[in-house]
Amino acid sequence: MTDTTHLEAKVLLLEHDPQQCKVLTDFCDSVGLVPLLRTSHDALNCLEQHKDLAGVLLAEDLPCGTRDALHLAESIHRLRPELPIFLRRTAGGDLDALYREFIRYPWPTGDMEQLRAGVERSIFSLRYPTALVEGIVDLTLTSMRSMFPHAQVEAEPPYVVHDRIIHGEVSTIIPIESTWCRGYMMLQTEESALRQGLLKGFSYEGVGGELNFRDLNNMLGETTNLIWGAFKNRYIAPQTTVSTQLAQVPIVINHAHKYISFGSPDPQLCVRYALTEAGRRGSQPLVIVQRFIFNLHWSPEQFAEYSTSSSSDAGDLDLF
Repeated sequence: MTDTTHLEAKVLLLEHDPQQCKVLTDFCDSVGLVPLLRTSHDALNCLEQHKDLAGVLLAEDLPCGTRDALHLAESIHRLRPELPIFLRRTAGGDLDALYREFIRYPWPTGDMEQLRAGVERSIFSLRYPTALVEGIVDLTLTSMRSMFPHAQVEAEPPYVVHDRIIHGEVSTIIPIESTWCRGYMMLQTEESALRQGLLKGFSYEGVGGELNFRDLNNMLGETTNLIWGAFKNRYIAPQTTVSTQLAQVPIVINHAHKYISFGSPDPQLCVRYALTEAGRRGSQPLVIVQRFIFNLHWSPEQFAEYSTSSSSDAGDLDLF
């Protein structure tokens, strides 16, 4: 049995009934969801502010002015079709066929088990081994602290996302292929924040002065390579060979909408790292977002077997 960690996920909670709001907030706490409670009037603004959501909980009778909650659900789906919508039914009868196309998980009020099953099936459809998640954060912190030795680097708790919206303007993508996974790692950040961080002296000596976008690209690229190398040394078997005949899927990038798709509906593992000036509180951090997208192959059971055999072959070296 693989030891997996149940990561958190942020969801947009659109609920107006105080009793149901309490029930759903307690439910979120019990399954690892972090609810962002909003009204119909600021729901779309919340989507604009938060690019790392995993789903939407919506009441069918939510007051929406001249329109209704189903039309709001349609608007949300058009903006972020990757987000599963969980509709708390208050009206009788079946949903119209049009709405069933984008409301994947309707559930009757009070049936928390049906809601739980939907959440487990969609938001938490992939589970990640605890040793892997802890190891990723550890090796990434080590790599970033090496690349940015004059910054204080901290990691927020890892979580899962369904959103496909890119954070910032500068991104890197690097393939990850092993016997137990195939996919990609991404680093994403805002160009202005990265520039300010380098001008503040976060990096090694010699970086400063006039920085053009190529300098910033190279810095994030070097950071990505360092993390990838550490990941490869720790989690990819030396004898691993990847056949050129393995299936691929196209990666779709829409720069105008900061959107990227890896052709898979599965959730992605996400970690946010905040870099700040050492000893200075309240300063604006440089945020680097790391995502792992295991869209081509994911087998945590094989990872457990690999990590066990690696530990036994490593002598005194503690891989985790």
